[in-house]
Amino acid sequence: MINQLEKMIAFFSEKVGFISSFLILLLIILVAVSVILRYIFSIGFIWLQDLYIWIHAIFILLGIAFTVKNDGHVRIDLFYRSFRNRKKRIVNFLGTIFFGLPLTFLLIFNGLDYFLRSYNLNESSKESGGLPNIFILKFFILFLGIMLLLEFTRQILNFLKKND
Repeated sequence: MINQLEKMIAFFSEKVGFISSFLILLLIILVAVSVILRYIFSIGFIWLQDLYIWIHAIFILLGIAFTVKNDGHVRIDLFYRSFRNRKKRIVNFLGTIFFGLPLTFLLIFNGLDYFLRSYNLNESSKESGGLPNIFILKFFILFLGIMLLLEFTRQILNFLKKND
């Protein structure tokens, strides 16, 4: 049961990371189109500028949990790299419990409030001609918290499984 849950979370994180990787290609295309329209044809669209800012933000928010899953985040290895594997696992476990989970709960609770407030106000871009429904973008902050909670749960299950 624990193995199945761990595999499902890992699969979901991989798929979200895979989707995120395509957003960078879309971002490059949108920025190129925006630059060509603006500097060659003297045409500018506020919504297009908003869109590539949104896609950049969503790319980052979707990619964070994937990066944590693949241990690709930045760390200061002054002492860590000299530790044995068991000690590294304990440091990772304690870091997840004391730093990762509190950050995750902060993201979930504040992200939910941020999203709901934006949704209830039907918030839109402050720029004339900008994108409406900013709550869609703000939803991804909440989604990041949920993804990190799933990933940290997977890491804790993995730690407990290997220490049995």
